[in-house]
Amino acid sequence: MEVMNRANDARLPSKTDSSTLEQYQNNMHAIISLLRDPASEYYSPKTRILIITPPPIGELMIQSYTPTFAADPFVFNNRTRLFAEMAKQVAREANVPSIDLYSEIENRVREEQTTGTWVSRYDGYDNYLVDGVHLNNKGNMLLYNLILTTFKAVWPEMLPKLLPS
Repeated sequence: MEVMNRANDARLPSKTDSSTLEQYQNNMHAIISLLRDPASEYYSPKTRILIITPPPIGELMIQSYTPTFAADPFVFNNRTRLFAEMAKQVAREANVPSIDLYSEIENRVREEQTTGTWVSRYDGYDNYLVDGVHLNNKGNMLLYNLILTTFKAVWPEMLPKLLPS
């Protein structure tokens, strides 16, 4: 089971669907407990759990898509980074694997900015995000490849080519 809480959880506290870091941490642990706690009606000891951090935020893209961004900020990348760090912490605490999608995209965007391989008016985030928050085709392919890499390392028996058809 993939646990990838959305970037909306990292919205600034003025938004109704935002979470504090503590709420986010508690919610992530609660999701895991639903599957791991024998007293839970959803107990599933054989279910494999993978935590994925939220992706970074393309702030310039959000400004473009959300005209009220300046007056009522939707989310900022530095806040999203804190939630990505918390997702990794929860994975360590629960002893489950994680994928740091936030850092993967951030590092690629920084490298593309440095080398000049991706030039855009959105600082390169549009190479991975469709609207500043949600993954585009390339972002989804990156995530897919990161999931496959994790499966190869942690659950090689679960690779698609080995599953019965």
